[in-house]
Amino acid sequence: MKHLPDFIRNLIDEFDKLPGIGPKTATRLVFDLLHRQNDIKSFADALNEAHQQIHFCPECFNLTDDGLCNICSNPSRDKTTICVVAHNQDVEAIEKTSEFEGVYHLLNGLLSPLEGVTPDKLKIKELVKRIEKNNVQEVILALDQSMEGEATGLYLSKLLKENGVNISQLARGIPMGANIEYTDEVTQSSALKNSKKI
Repeated sequence: MKHLPDFIRNLIDEFDKLPGIGPKTATRLVFDLLHRQNDIKSFADALNEAHQQIHFCPECFNLTDDGLCNICSNPSRDKTTICVVAHNQDVEAIEKTSEFEGVYHLLNGLLSPLEGVTPDKLKIKELVKRIEKNNVQEVILALDQSMEGEATGLYLSKLLKENGVNISQLARGIPMGANIEYTDEVTQSSALKNSKKI
């Protein structure tokens, strides 16, 4: 890498910062991009536009290039139901189902004391203010099934009970196509707890 020009090494370093991309993949992506001259300009323009235009929605903290995001500004959305998610990608995943008609609140992460992510680093105070201001009736916790997701959900459920809102979480259980005999006990337990009448 020492023989490479500085601008190429800088590009590789920037790509290497992205999640899921290591030095080898970063190097491959940079050289692939450098061999496509027309794409470099459009790629640079798109990044520059994102840098100048994109900001957090002041209501839900999703990314937007407008005042409010298109969900918060939509009058047909139910503002009394908030789905709490950790990341922007979570909003996109839930929206694809076309099942949720409320609004979202992005925490922009999950609690992880070992990595220095404490409640004050997330958008939790803003969530509490929003609940009080907008007469929110229900909060749905749609967080990752991980240690961090569980810890964040537990923290929020204890905190928000004081506000008198109904708190629920996404049902968790056995995924479609899975065999019960090969499903771990935690997943089976969660599936039993979240079973419903048919």
